[in-house]
Amino acid sequence: MKKIIQSMTGGYSSSACVVDGTLILSLPDAITPSVWRMDLGHAKSSALEVRENADKTFTLVLKTPRGDVNDIAPFANKALAVRALMAVSRALEQSHGQTRPVQVAVANDAVAVANAKKGKGKIATSIVAIVLLIGLIVLFVNIGPRTASIPGAESEPAVSFDDGEAKPGVSMSADDFLRSR
Repeated sequence: MKKIIQSMTGGYSSSACVVDGTLILSLPDAITPSVWRMDLGHAKSSALEVRENADKTFTLVLKTPRGDVNDIAPFANKALAVRALMAVSRALEQSHGQTRPVQVAVANDAVAVANAKKGKGKIATSIVAIVLLIGLIVLFVNIGPRTASIPGAESEPAVSFDDGEAKPGVSMSADDFLRSR
């Protein structure tokens, strides 16, 4: 039986490693060879176990805290399933500093996602800068020089022409004013 499994798998055995907080499990000696991955931040209290099936095969399964059971891969015998389980155990033991918890944004998930993405932060900063620039321009336009006006005063001409003389309060043209002199 061992030679049949080795010929089917090319002599490969199950292996596991942790990369950037993700468990990667390679299962070439399973009945259905597969590669499986799991984000360790989302599966903090999950458990892996080997279960015996009715047809005398063994399945490596993932149990979640909610009670869900997810099949990972079926194996022809218990020794192969336990070997895969031990590969996961070794990978997790050697993953110092590579497992990181999922960041939970309590106040505002949208802000946490925007801050996590560098490109989005630059866009938000640019928008804020443009809004501030427009606000400063509007402020300077409104503060700029204004013509002084006296409330209630009406516009009346300062010079008048009556009997050849200039009188205050009546308008006249410049030619008329010069002729009167």
